[in-house]
Amino acid sequence: MPKTLLLEIGTEEMPARFLLPTLEQLRQLLEKTLTDLRLPHGPVRTVGTPRRLAAIVPEVTEHQTPIVREIRGPAKQVAFDEQGNPTKAAEGFARAQGVSVDELVVKETERGTFVFAIKGEEGRPAVEVLSQALPQVIRSLSFPKTMRWEASGLRFGRPIRWLVALLGEEVIPFEIAGVRSDRITYGRRFTDGRSSGKPISLPHADLYETALELAHVIVDHKRRREMVKALVQKAAQSVGGVAIMPEELVDEVTFLVEEPVAMVGHFDSRYLALPAELLITVMQHHQRYFPIAQNTGHGTKGTPLLPSFVFVSNGMPKSPDLVRQGNEKVLTARFEDARFSFAEDRKRRLEEFIPLLRDIVFIEGLGTMADKTERLTRLASELYGGLSPSLRRAAQLCKADLATRLVNEFTELQGVIGRIYAELDGEPLEVAEAIEDHYKPLPPDFDLPRNEIGWLLAVADRTDTLCACFDRHLIPTGSHDPYGLRRAATTLLMLLRSGFLTISLDRLLTTALQVLADTAMSQGDPLKTKEKLTEFLRERLDALLELNGVDYDLRQAVLAAGFDNVAATFERAFALQHLRRHHPEWFRQTVVAFTRVTNILAQARQKGEPVDTTVQPDLLQPKAEQLLWQVTQKVTPFFRECLQQCGTVAAFEALAGLAPFIDRFFDEVLVMHEDPSIRRNRLALLRNIEQLLLTIADFRKVQT
Repeated sequence: MPKTLLLEIGTEEMPARFLLPTLEQLRQLLEKTLTDLRLPHGPVRTVGTPRRLAAIVPEVTEHQTPIVREIRGPAKQVAFDEQGNPTKAAEGFARAQGVSVDELVVKETERGTFVFAIKGEEGRPAVEVLSQALPQVIRSLSFPKTMRWEASGLRFGRPIRWLVALLGEEVIPFEIAGVRSDRITYGRRFTDGRSSGKPISLPHADLYETALELAHVIVDHKRRREMVKALVQKAAQSVGGVAIMPEELVDEVTFLVEEPVAMVGHFDSRYLALPAELLITVMQHHQRYFPIAQNTGHGTKGTPLLPSFVFVSNGMPKSPDLVRQGNEKVLTARFEDARFSFAEDRKRRLEEFIPLLRDIVFIEGLGTMADKTERLTRLASELYGGLSPSLRRAAQLCKADLATRLVNEFTELQGVIGRIYAELDGEPLEVAEAIEDHYKPLPPDFDLPRNEIGWLLAVADRTDTLCACFDRHLIPTGSHDPYGLRRAATTLLMLLRSGFLTISLDRLLTTALQVLADTAMSQGDPLKTKEKLTEFLRERLDALLELNGVDYDLRQAVLAAGFDNVAATFERAFALQHLRRHHPEWFRQTVVAFTRVTNILAQARQKGEPVDTTVQPDLLQPKAEQLLWQVTQKVTPFFRECLQQCGTVAAFEALAGLAPFIDRFFDEVLVMHEDPSIRRNRLALLRNIEQLLLTIADFRKVQT
């Protein structure tokens, strides 16, 4: 009878950011392990809190599924002599497999006739095989950082303190890191006076979640997350406001507690004179509190704050007022530090911080932030065809806030503080917005810059960073990316995809590398640097297209046709995905016709045949050949107009009109004619079509 499998790994409190990825690892590992062990099962579900990683699997069979294995031995003519008697080869094979020679079976295969040993393997009890497999599942879990705490030297995210392993009511016995598996789990800390939590003996795996909830642990993190959101919002409503709840903060708080309890704290309203972004950053990033905005009925973005906040406690404290006062005291101290820094910064204008950038290193060997600002200004000027007064001013000021006290203390506010100080100094709005926006897009919303100046500076900033680092061979490897170049490349492509201007990727990199060389910062070969950086950007572009649901073969086909215009590359990929999804058979047949053109041209080039685009109409002999040329001449201008005015879908549909004529051409015409002039002319005709196709994609890479 199938039973529920429960595996719980009890640990010291684990960092919140470790938990979701680790729970997904646990799910995948356990699913694969059960499949490999031939244990049919229901869906694997993982749940967790700061102190536990758990997997719950219903309907696990009590025994492995039996299997019959066929082990191939020597060929028949080797295993038996002419009289049909077994040879020493057959006897040795049978002995090695633990069967008699009489039990060997002769079978025909694709490779010939062989003898086989047929061996049945009975299923072992699930508890027995799981006791061997579960320790390896635990050892296979990986973490961003690990610890060692006992003699065996096991590395894990945090020390393991208890293990629960049950199949139904039976304990699955094993030991790891000096801890033996059992049926004892623990409730929330400091319940019943115990710092480790109340011990709970589980009579059956099915009682796990219920038993923990009675011990003040909501183990299902998805349910706990919804509780956090509901409780925080309810607490904010109790003071007439609306909680500001970014998803990433909700996720973090969810994995900081086992039993969420939301409580309201207050602070002196005089702190509301500080910029709201500063107050929100202090509350969210430094204290994991939820700010409360006024309830205007129009959302929380840009809405004034109330002098209150919500914090989430791990269970209801014995002295709620003392806990509230402690949180208020901590926040007040933070706000007071911020108020002092703000007051000190405002003793001078934002532009007065520019000289201090000479003391801030950009990247070792790549100068200071003052050097970075100079390169960024020159690159933006080159891209824009000169510096407008607003662009020049924004470029000069965009890094100035890095020298302020507030940004030094709250690095998350770089750009935001620059914008606020610029507004207070009376700078033009587009300049102030550009200072903040040149760091965009940023998670979690990935908003784009609001104006052209901010967009130009954002593009220039990312491009300069990428070129400078690749010039010094500071290239990401594996998971090692200390300068955030993958993020810089991804956001650069997002900017170019939805930009105010269309900028060639080749021109962008060439210009940035030239600026780098002109400022005497370059040490590498610009051509090799550009080549490596272009391939790096191609990989990031491929990842972005995948994230947007474009099939692998379509991504490769589009990228092979070139990606110098990033926005057009996205449009082409999305168009082909749309056509395949909505007109699969027509799309497939059309692509098959297109690939007949590209394939034969590829073969001709391999044979050294000259391939150009000059077609001599008088050499077009069969009717199919003449028709294809005539239709190609008519389609070409229409195709280019569709591509420019209507997009890739319309352009592809225009090209699809060639498909029946291409098929007829290949059915009736010998392309590789013995006469060189006819052969060259036919290849030229196909080359004209190929040029149109490559405007969209290299269709040879599309799977049909």
